[in-house]
Amino acid sequence: MSLGGGNRAVMKKSLLFACLMLILLPYGPSHASGAGREYSKANKLYAEGRYPEAILLYQALLSTPSRSISSSALHTRIADSYFQLGAYRKALTAYRSALKEQKQSERPQTQYWIGFCAFLLGKDAEAVNEFLKIPELYPGSGMWVATAYYWAGRASERMGKKEPAAEYFRKAGGSGASAQGRFALKKAEAVKGK
Repeated sequence: MSLGGGNRAVMKKSLLFACLMLILLPYGPSHASGAGREYSKANKLYAEGRYPEAILLYQALLSTPSRSISSSALHTRIADSYFQLGAYRKALTAYRSALKEQKQSERPQTQYWIGFCAFLLGKDAEAVNEFLKIPELYPGSGMWVATAYYWAGRASERMGKKEPAAEYFRKAGGSGASAQGRFALKKAEAVKGK
């Protein structure tokens, strides 16, 4: 018995629909809500200071990608957790992974934490380089620019490089309109006097 043209078309459509369902099933609402629940659970662990447990959950979520949670958000949360644990080397690696996948608007803050981790690890030259990427690559990022210049100044000061340190402090201070700006300008004068 042969199938008529209409029945073949119905079978092809049914087969195509079944194949699409098998492909798209992992991305359906149950998967997204499961990933969302796990992400919420990891965030709760983080908020409770249970960083090692949070890291494990964030890493598990990274190994099973979800459309509802970006990998850059997961890398950032992993980095934040390591930072809280004082594991700055691991935090630095995770922040760098996050930076690769982030939207442009999220990058200045992550770039700052990359520089700050390098600073905390005593890698002052690397810290200066990382901090200076903020005004270079993200000049319109507001407070991150002044903050980056300030910490580039601190790292330069630790290396005994007075002139660059004073310059970075002056740039951090700007017009001196804010308390932080005035502090940075005083710091610029103090470092030159040393």
